[in-house]
Amino acid sequence: MKVSREKQVARVEHFASLWERLLNLYLNKETFEDIGAAKEKEFLDLQGSIMEELAVVAELEEGRFALVGEVTSVINESVSIRQLKDQSEFQVRRRKERGRQVAERITNLRRFVAERDSTAIRKEKELETRRARPFWDPEKEKFVAILGRIVATPAHFFSGVRPTGQARKANSFLLSLLSFVSAGCFITVTAFNARVARAISYNFALESGILTSDIGAGAKIITWLLVGVGVTVVSLAGAIAAAILAQVLAILMHVGFKIARGAGDSAASHKVVAFGLAPVLLLLFLPVVAHFAKMGVLPSFLLAVLPAAALCYIAFLHVIGFSKVHNAPAAAGVAGWLIGAVLFVVFVFASLFIWHASVKSLPPSSGEYVYVTGKKASMLRRNQSALTLPKGKILKFLGENENFYNVRCDKDEGKIKKSDAQLKKASAWSLPRFLVESSLAQAESLFDKLSRKARKEAKQSP
Repeated sequence: MKVSREKQVARVEHFASLWERLLNLYLNKETFEDIGAAKEKEFLDLQGSIMEELAVVAELEEGRFALVGEVTSVINESVSIRQLKDQSEFQVRRRKERGRQVAERITNLRRFVAERDSTAIRKEKELETRRARPFWDPEKEKFVAILGRIVATPAHFFSGVRPTGQARKANSFLLSLLSFVSAGCFITVTAFNARVARAISYNFALESGILTSDIGAGAKIITWLLVGVGVTVVSLAGAIAAAILAQVLAILMHVGFKIARGAGDSAASHKVVAFGLAPVLLLLFLPVVAHFAKMGVLPSFLLAVLPAAALCYIAFLHVIGFSKVHNAPAAAGVAGWLIGAVLFVVFVFASLFIWHASVKSLPPSSGEYVYVTGKKASMLRRNQSALTLPKGKILKFLGENENFYNVRCDKDEGKIKKSDAQLKKASAWSLPRFLVESSLAQAESLFDKLSRKARKEAKQSP
């Protein structure tokens, strides 16, 4: 049962008053004239009260001041007043000195109980746990055990993580985690589109000469074996790409932690980031939610809620890991994580900017431009021929005429329907939003292109 600090202080004060009475009435005296039965009973009752309170005080001092041993030793040397009366001059001096020493220890205990708080108590207990189990290293456990400890008792787990040394186990855990998530997502997507996956695999086998027909059990086994190989290769490639991105995140988070005055080195930050990414397992449900949301069974807003929940859980674990491994308060952990997150976002936007600049898909620095929003948009040239434009394409704005924008695409001029495009004004403030929208549009366009090709191959396969 948890006792408040006020009650703890009151118990120590009561024990201090009992010892002060014993010290003044008996331990500091050199001679005893009245040793009647009443005086003897009073002395024994006082000693009994001290021993009863000592059991309670022992829980508060937790062996820091060796109070139990000192008090017990003094009481054992003073069994009765008659024994005190018969002590030699040396024993009397020794009795006084030890009584005053115990009083000093009680004073230190009073100060300790009054000043320490719950945070200090928790940290002290964690240090005691490390002293009691100096060879316990949660990093040396297996993947499932580490994952279970992170989810069940994150504070206890990160308390046992060594702030120094190599991060090989953390890298192994991270790669296993990302591989599992990547493979799970691709397997789920493949299961929901089994016919399309089989068609792609079969057409690949025909084009490469592995198969000549789809007749027989052997051909079916080879077809599905190629599906498995494809899923494995894509999953591993996705895991490696995500691991590289996680390494960048660890470096930037370390910068944030050091700005927040973290005590650990880069290996400590890397361990915190690697083990704190365990909530990405929640993304395993993303393909399932997307499939049933497309069917109308689940609401589509869950597609945003699930990644947001994973992100909040990751932030929570990173803050706890920072406070434990870097030996810093939780407020500093929050500040360090926010700094690292901002740096990571800046890195992502800088990468998107460089990519868009390399493929020449950046908007003009000023003025207006036309942004293609339709999946099947087309531009009608001056010679009345149509040019198909991908979603996210940037066109130079020349003017507008009723339901059309007059535009230029490279060297061709023509017009495009307003329902398939948007007229936007270029500015530095709109650039981050453009980078996100354009990247998503190009990814969607690529996905639609692959989907159309897959559906076409599925229709052509027997």
